[in-house]
Amino acid sequence: MKHITWFRAASVLLVLFFTGHTVGGMFSEASMGPEADAVFGSMKTVHFDFNGSDATWYGFWFGFGILTSVFLLFSAFTAWKLDGVKPESWPVVSGIAWALVGSQAANALLSWKYFFAGPGVMATLISALLVVGAVRKQQASARANAPGQAPGLAPQR
Repeated sequence: MKHITWFRAASVLLVLFFTGHTVGGMFSEASMGPEADAVFGSMKTVHFDFNGSDATWYGFWFGFGILTSVFLLFSAFTAWKLDGVKPESWPVVSGIAWALVGSQAANALLSWKYFFAGPGVMATLISALLVVGAVRKQQASARANAPGQAPGLAPQR
């Protein structure tokens, strides 16, 4: 078994985040009290026309929630794949890595602002792991691509 790396650790946390968000958030119908349940019920039953489509606020809430789940799962896949990039090839994908860092940092900020400590802590940890992973890959790439460096002697991670 290969050792744990920064990108793999972030990927595992992203899968856990995806699972918690999807199962515990989107598909859970836990009661939050009578007033909250009434609002949630109204979100499902009050219909309105939106750009020619019959819509509900529940549909928007659920759709955006599932969209977030897809984003988390894709992020986990991307982080895992970034881990396997060789230092010599890092310059080609570094923009993708830093875009992933930025999107997860934004996710962390939004999680802290609009949700609760669980997603805030998880997203912050993921962001930190991705930053360290990207910096370490960047350093390995600089060593591997340095003039006079013999091929195959640079560390992989």
